[in-house]
Amino acid sequence: MMVLSLGTLSAQTTEGQLTYKMEFGSDNPQMAAAIPMMQGSTMQLYFMKDKSAADVTMGSFMKMKSVMDTKADKGILLMEVMGQKIANNIESISKKKIDKDKIGKPVATSETKKILGFNCKKYTVKDPEGNGNDSVLWVTTDIKTTLAGQEQFSNGLEGVPLEFSTMQQGMNVHFEATNFDKTVSPSIFNLTIPEGYKVMTEEEMARMGG
Repeated sequence: MMVLSLGTLSAQTTEGQLTYKMEFGSDNPQMAAAIPMMQGSTMQLYFMKDKSAADVTMGSFMKMKSVMDTKADKGILLMEVMGQKIANNIESISKKKIDKDKIGKPVATSETKKILGFNCKKYTVKDPEGNGNDSVLWVTTDIKTTLAGQEQFSNGLEGVPLEFSTMQQGMNVHFEATNFDKTVSPSIFNLTIPEGYKVMTEEEMARMGG
């Protein structure tokens, strides 16, 4: 694990990359049976001025990458699942609709802790559907960037969550940042869809997911 000196974090960090480990849990026996396939899952979050990219590898099951450029107001989503490669062009990040009723409103607490040397504040989010799937986020404002368009971070908070949970299709997914690197390559934010991907609309991709 990378050791960060206090001097490294004395000012707000505006570019770099974070590695998150992902852990899964479910009360649904069918979903729980799939958890072994998810072992070793990780998420890489890359960011620099006006740009972000999230690269998720879910075990041997799926790979997903989303790249957002808020200055250009464009993005792409790449997904590789069960041998299929599909992509989506996001024509306008600012017009992309977020169903806030399904996200819930984060409420700040007085609790704080440090993750990877970054000061984090605890937020709680009540399950808007009332199923008891409340979540906790540990958010740092030591990192200043925009994560607009990145669905994992569509909570309306300033700053970057370094530890948080989401409920996805009956499975609880817990993310925890385990490493920070202050270097990031601009090529990560390329908005060109690679060869071999089938371009689909957002609606077509949603139908594929059931």
